[in-house]
Amino acid sequence: MARSRAKNILIIGAGPTQIGRDTESEAAAVQIIKNFAETDRNLFYVTSDANSVIPRLDVDVKFIEAELTVNSLIQILRENEIDVILPVAGNTVALQLSEQLNESGILKELNVRTLGVTTTTIHNINNPELMNRVLKHIKEPTIPTTVVENVTDALRFAKRVGFPVLIKPIASLTKTNRIKCDNEHQLMEMLESAFKVSITNQVAVEKSVVGYKEIEMIVIRDAEGSKLLINGGENFNPIGVHSGDSIIFSPTQTLTDVEFQLLRTAALKIAEILKIKGVCHVQFALDPTDGKHFITRINPFFDRSSAFAARATGYPIANVVAKILMGQNLREIKLSGVQRHDSLALIEPVMDHIAVRFPTWSFASFKNANQQLNTRMKSTGSVMAFGRSAEEALQKAIRSVDSTTAAEQAALDESQLSEAQLINVLIHPRAGEVYYLLEAIRRGYTVDELAKMTHIDAFYFYKLRHLVKLEQRLRDNRFDMAALQEAKYFGFGDTQIAHLWQVRSDEVRDFRIKKAHVFATYKGVEPTAGEFPYLTNTYYSTFEDEDEAVRTTGKKILVLGTANSQVGTNSAAEYTTFQTIQRCQKLGYKVILINNNPNALTLIPDLADKIYLEPLTVENCLNIIHQEKPDKIIAQGKWEIVTQLVLRNVQVEQLPVSRTTRSENIEADYMGVISSINGSINLFGVVGIDEDNMFIPIEVSEALKVKVDPLIKNANQHITNNGIYSVIIKENMHQLQIVSVVPLAVQDLPFLSFAFDQDFAGIITEITLNGSSKIENHPIIQGDYRYSHVYPYTQFGLKKPQNPPFSLAIGAEFQSIK
Repeated sequence: MARSRAKNILIIGAGPTQIGRDTESEAAAVQIIKNFAETDRNLFYVTSDANSVIPRLDVDVKFIEAELTVNSLIQILRENEIDVILPVAGNTVALQLSEQLNESGILKELNVRTLGVTTTTIHNINNPELMNRVLKHIKEPTIPTTVVENVTDALRFAKRVGFPVLIKPIASLTKTNRIKCDNEHQLMEMLESAFKVSITNQVAVEKSVVGYKEIEMIVIRDAEGSKLLINGGENFNPIGVHSGDSIIFSPTQTLTDVEFQLLRTAALKIAEILKIKGVCHVQFALDPTDGKHFITRINPFFDRSSAFAARATGYPIANVVAKILMGQNLREIKLSGVQRHDSLALIEPVMDHIAVRFPTWSFASFKNANQQLNTRMKSTGSVMAFGRSAEEALQKAIRSVDSTTAAEQAALDESQLSEAQLINVLIHPRAGEVYYLLEAIRRGYTVDELAKMTHIDAFYFYKLRHLVKLEQRLRDNRFDMAALQEAKYFGFGDTQIAHLWQVRSDEVRDFRIKKAHVFATYKGVEPTAGEFPYLTNTYYSTFEDEDEAVRTTGKKILVLGTANSQVGTNSAAEYTTFQTIQRCQKLGYKVILINNNPNALTLIPDLADKIYLEPLTVENCLNIIHQEKPDKIIAQGKWEIVTQLVLRNVQVEQLPVSRTTRSENIEADYMGVISSINGSINLFGVVGIDEDNMFIPIEVSEALKVKVDPLIKNANQHITNNGIYSVIIKENMHQLQIVSVVPLAVQDLPFLSFAFDQDFAGIITEITLNGSSKIENHPIIQGDYRYSHVYPYTQFGLKKPQNPPFSLAIGAEFQSIK
């Protein structure tokens, strides 16, 4: 029998950033923790993510750095007398760990229960055969599926239902996706590795529904059974391309009302039968010929789709779910933005705009990776864009991707492809697919031809064809006001127009503003679409007459966000921006943030004072600067957008940090971390570097400081600006020598902040804005762990090199060294 009152709550995190998992889980955890902190519960948060922002929150939560394994969790449950575990903020990792904890019997032994989702539901979701029984019970159609323990049974099932089939390991702690097998040879080859990563030595085999439309529904349910649909999204690609690698439109674009209501009803039924308390993401396969559907995935936790739904609708999903988990019901929950109507939380959000989530890749750094898109996710991040039409939202999403990543996405120059090469890319989609589709339309391919080759709904090709027609109109009418105005309304950027007119983008901007008088206006993002008075702090740009954004008053600062997650700039960059925002507010600034990463930690409600969900381009930055007239603009060091703004006489305060890495591939034994402020040096402490270039807090750091102190006094000769620096040290014949002194790397900043119990991002921000900061030294945190980079080689199907460059890391994790 469960305890009647949950006193000690353990929130299980998702672990480090990797392909398929950005900071959306941690963003949800932050909001849940902040809500729960208002009660008298004792909160514990466990993760192996070395870039976690939880240790720096100004709330009472015990942060536990540990490997996410059953054994480590059992120890945590015992040592902290946990009453309740909360797995819904930890993605599939937390769900699978909860399943294993339940199977071990420890939950029953310690009288621990789960919150948000029951152990029975977790067990059913982790087993496709059991889940199919549940779906049949509520009269939902099911895809023929079986769970096998050997190759013979898998082959027998595949022959019965016919190829292609999809396979997925059961209860795998690693991030796994369904793998498509077109024949017996592929099936036998893929089964070998699938059995190895399954804890139970079982693999699910299911009939493939490749070619069907992929639709997503996000619903919420409370303890008394009230349910509502938050958002529906439609994948650009049919099933066969991982949803994380597909463009997604919200609201759905091609569904009939009958189809939409059918899927909505099914999603609500699933939340009810599974007794979900919180959020539930349901994915569907919809047959485009007859409207029949199958349920392909159920995620009763926060994931990238629920994060995108929250951004797209303005509905604060995580805050509402946190209150549900605390015992409130939807009819009791009031949202801070509403000015009327007591039960707004029960009203399904309505959108008066179109939102797009657009995948981004990092293939330029991994030359040998296969860029063909399939059921294995390969994108390292995504951007989102908002518009008044599908064309505008899509165009803004395309130009959200900076020039470097654009080159990565269109690794083949689409204009130089032969006809045979282009057809091959159309039939076998690859990263940057939309560029090839636009090229095909330019070459005269019809909507019907493209729809047949790609299985993408013809609706989208009509939209792409419209954009190509606008391109041609611009080419034919250089510096034409009407052509410019139409192009801007449908999302063309100044840089795109400049390319078509063969002029500089600044010339287009001058013409647009001074002669055509075409200006960006801003619309609020909120869940009622104007039905009720609602105070929002989130906006997007368009080119209409009415402007809903009011200039922020008082002392204000514009913070340039990190945009999409890429290798080298990932969750560590989000951590740094998060801390920068908080320090700016403590210094008396109102913070205006521009960012468009749908998974961003920095987009949680009530963090920044105002948010612009906009592409991080020169044009958009200049438009927002003109709109808000900030006192200061701050960015994470020198990068392309900063350079371009400075060239246009915009003063940007650049944090003295390295946005790539510390000195790479340098033999070193220790790293000291120092501050240098107006010639005064302070040593925070020293960490060790082992042969694998992993950081280890060392217990003898105080003794080591005796040796290091004389070196640190000489570090000033390597420093020209105030800031926090890494001093790379090599030991040679028992003598220490400085190898290099470099600004603290963003990748290392979260872990070092944790190890030294410092807010390094905040200190650097204050030094940048005020010229100084009060420094307080704290004892180094001791522990049997180390800091290791996480790389995407495995997801790309590549062999990890012996010494991979740190700049190709996608995340970082704590690892036990016991």
